Amino acid sequence: MATPLRVLIVEDSEDDALLLLFDLRRGNYAPVWKRVETVEALQKALDEESWDLVISDYVLPGFDGLEVLDLVRKTGLDLPFIVVSGKIGEDTAVGAMKEGANDYLIKGNTSRLIPAIEREMHEAEVRRKRREAEAALVRSERRYKRLVAAVTDYIYTVTIDNGAAVRTTHGPGCLPVTGYSHDEYVNNPFLWYQMIYEEDRAAVTALTNDIRAGKEIPPLEHRIRHKDGSIRWVVNTIVPRYSEQGELIAYDGLIKDISERKRAEESLRLKSAALEAAANAIVITDSDGVVISVNHAFTTMTGYPSQEALGRDMGFLKSDLHLPAFYQELKKTIAAGEVWQGEMINRRKDGTLYPEEQTITPVTDPNGKIRHFVCIKQDITERKLAEQALMQNTSMLKEMEIAKQIQLSLLPPSPPRIFGIDCAGSCVPAAHIGGDYYDIFLHGDQLDLVVADVSGHSVGAALIMVETRSVLRAQFGTLDGPAQVVAALNELLHEDLSRAELFITMSYLSYHLSSGMLRYSNAGHPPPLLYRPREGRFFPLDAEGLILGVQRGVAFHEPTLQVEQGDLLLLYTDGITEAENPSGELFGGGRLREALARDHARPAAEIIAALMGAVRAFTGTVTFRDDISLLILKFQSRQQP
Repeated sequence: MATPLRVLIVEDSEDDALLLLFDLRRGNYAPVWKRVETVEALQKALDEESWDLVISDYVLPGFDGLEVLDLVRKTGLDLPFIVVSGKIGEDTAVGAMKEGANDYLIKGNTSRLIPAIEREMHEAEVRRKRREAEAALVRSERRYKRLVAAVTDYIYTVTIDNGAAVRTTHGPGCLPVTGYSHDEYVNNPFLWYQMIYEEDRAAVTALTNDIRAGKEIPPLEHRIRHKDGSIRWVVNTIVPRYSEQGELIAYDGLIKDISERKRAEESLRLKSAALEAAANAIVITDSDGVVISVNHAFTTMTGYPSQEALGRDMGFLKSDLHLPAFYQELKKTIAAGEVWQGEMINRRKDGTLYPEEQTITPVTDPNGKIRHFVCIKQDITERKLAEQALMQNTSMLKEMEIAKQIQLSLLPPSPPRIFGIDCAGSCVPAAHIGGDYYDIFLHGDQLDLVVADVSGHSVGAALIMVETRSVLRAQFGTLDGPAQVVAALNELLHEDLSRAELFITMSYLSYHLSSGMLRYSNAGHPPPLLYRPREGRFFPLDAEGLILGVQRGVAFHEPTLQVEQGDLLLLYTDGITEAENPSGELFGGGRLREALARDHARPAAEIIAALMGAVRAFTGTVTFRDDISLLILKFQSRQQP
């Protein structure tokens, strides 16, 4: 049976091509062939079809055999290339061989054609198999390296003689798990014990004692100190070996690195604890809205224990007071991967209705597909009742206006007159009652400054602000420095803030009039700015510390800064930086700094007026969504001690 052969013939003579095909058939080949005679046809044939062999004339119209050879080799295909030509000298033929041709024949004398083809096809097959073997070897080496890199287990053996460990051997996997090689364990027989984390050594020692006593040994999880200094968790599984006389002669251990599992468990434990401790109800569903987790606050709010909520669609809380379009819009939003926030009326287990504020956040996998939804729910019954009462009682507006005047009257009526310091302050409430507060205390050679922002714009925020002022004025004389003052406020106000579900941000500064030294602490407030015109430079006075009311026992940092003559100090609340123009763009810290630098040469009161003018021009309004408080000090000269 003839051998199939796909042959590409580069030849301008059809007769010569037919003679080649005759020789191939006579040599017991069944050729599938194509004849080309231009560069374009050759390139197309190489690109679109597969070939076993190329036979080319050397002299062709417009190009020659070397160009054909170059095109074939540029494809990257390992195709035998044989030159068959009637017009080629020996030197030319040798040159073609040097360029990569596999053989050459003279037209009319093709007796060597079949043997040449068989030889070159065989060698091409050998080269193909060698390439495949080399590629397989590379893949194998890569696989081995990946396996070694992924090793998290290794076996060790402890040899026992007369009840004492005399030798340990550790498998090759010990290096990636512990960082130490087998030779290092051989050179230091105590290395394994030394590597055990100090607090866990007693448990490991007790385990080996139990082995010697012949007790059943469960796997032990403990920590080791890796050679690089990091702490790793491992599980140590031990199997004892006994002699024919029942004497313990050795034990084998399997060490498995479980650090990732331990980290995942710790992270899960913390998240679960946070979930359960959260004041708001939290529900986690799958992508279809079926409940897979609820916290204790959910049960408190709805009356449904977790076992009655799990596996149900969130629709079991519906009150039927909302139109279908409401839920359709909600589902459309979260299905698009966007966060939905809003209010709705739901029904408790006992049938009572309650209003809730809800935020639903889609959670996606690395490919962007939604896998879960996290729903945070807050019962706003009390807030709604308070809002209704406020709206229904028209006299409340007058009372709020009175409260506003009381609040503003608690702010410094005018800054103290201090030698060498030009000082001015202003507070612009967003509503009738605001939560901003600033104050100045002069006691001896010390000038204390404070600016604070109580969350919200309600009566509650104003009352907390009044309480803050009262506590501050009662305590500041007994405390030394901003850090102590802010820490004391946090402790004293924590219970009231938690009960009111409010918090306070604050910056507190203390300036020594004689030395010019400024100390400051910050509780999550926008850092005050000290502008030094001589250098054209701003110093943000930030310090580490949590907002007031989050937790007790917070330590606040107290950095210092030397104030120079000509410096300008600005204390402010975020109402100015978060003021928006009609396009939703914020005024921001950059514009605040530009305005301050531009007008720094003016008196302090005029600088405040210029800043407020810049904000009003930017927003296009004279009323703002948040309170704005500003306190400016210009240090013109220093008092002499």
